Amino acid sequence: MRKANINDLEKIKEIVKKAKISLKNDCVDQWQRGNPDEKLLIRQISSGKSYVLEKNGDILAYAFLSDEEEKTYEPVINKMKGENYFVIHTFCVDTDHRGEGLASIFFDEIIKKAKEKGKDCLRIDTHEDNFRMRSLIEKMNFSYVGEIFIDDSGVFIKRFAYELIL
Repeated sequence: MRKANINDLEKIKEIVKKAKISLKNDCVDQWQRGNPDEKLLIRQISSGKSYVLEKNGDILAYAFLSDEEEKTYEPVINKMKGENYFVIHTFCVDTDHRGEGLASIFFDEIIKKAKEKGKDCLRIDTHEDNFRMRSLIEKMNFSYVGEIFIDDSGVFIKRFAYELIL
């Protein structure tokens, strides 16, 4: 795992596009209103908080690790135990490599990075119908903490929030 840079943008956009198609094919109404779009990805990468998973020089996964306070988590804040955290956003793996265990490997690398940075937990949320992501999150031992609502291009949508104590 390494920090993403602007030269990675085209490959990251391709991975996100494939993830959007996969979600649509799974009948999951997530990432179907535009975001994450190129402007968001550029902001994430420019912040220095985006990471890619590479194998033999090929980018296979992408994620943004926010250490900013996130008001969307306020409805469940009293159920969360950690205080110094990363929130994982825009987590996606190239669907051409589905079944290779890359999502688990990437999560392991994110956990390692969080520990290196002195974080005591990770937070993540996903669409209630995103069975692939929910299964992965639970496999990685995150605990469900409740429902939150995100602003998805002007539409407030329910998400399931999770936390992993490190």
